[in-house]
Amino acid sequence: MTLFLSSAKEALNTLIAEPASLAALVIVLMMIIFIMVVKKVKLTPLLMAQISISVAICAVLNAFPMFRMPQGGSVTLASTLPIIIMAYAYGPEVGMLTGFLFGVVNLFLGPYIIHPLQTLLDYPLPFMLVGASGYFRNRYLGSIIGQALRLFMHILSGVIFFSSYAPVGQQEGLGLWIYSTGYNGSFVAVELLILLVILAVIPWERFMKVLQRTKPRLSMKSTTDHQ
Repeated sequence: MTLFLSSAKEALNTLIAEPASLAALVIVLMMIIFIMVVKKVKLTPLLMAQISISVAICAVLNAFPMFRMPQGGSVTLASTLPIIIMAYAYGPEVGMLTGFLFGVVNLFLGPYIIHPLQTLLDYPLPFMLVGASGYFRNRYLGSIIGQALRLFMHILSGVIFFSSYAPVGQQEGLGLWIYSTGYNGSFVAVELLILLVILAVIPWERFMKVLQRTKPRLSMKSTTDHQ
């Protein structure tokens, strides 16, 4: 608990010192809320509670990685699964909101801020885009595309802000893109494999039917019959 409070305090102080990063987070959040309003997604107290629980589960799974990469990134036991479940149960907008909030929590658990764009690319955007998986009928295809979008954010961050970590001779140009893709792809690919296996074995239809019963009537059309 002390470690969490220390990390949260550090993140808060950093955001205060970097108001542009805080503004970037707020702008993205407002964009998600605007889309949800346009799509008539109703945020009921029950749905907000489910989003909070999903974010908490993501954070717990992320806090106990199976393997940590030396320069950031880790392999977890499908820490993004709750985001995908929310995306298919309540629509991609809810999934993206869940992913965004998890990214913010992740920021507060281990802040590293050097630029507003880097803040977005490393924290909320990758997990927010995982929630976009709900736009695809097939949950396996959606998960693959969601993780691919997440990977692209990590690659961009690596190329733009962390080129100095690449080996000599790969710190610019095509070599840098190859290195960033290989480094970030190594842990995202393993996590995707774990995610696909879990999606294949969990009682997916039962999950969707249970969540469907609590779905607000004014929210967007259900994707619970997606395979």
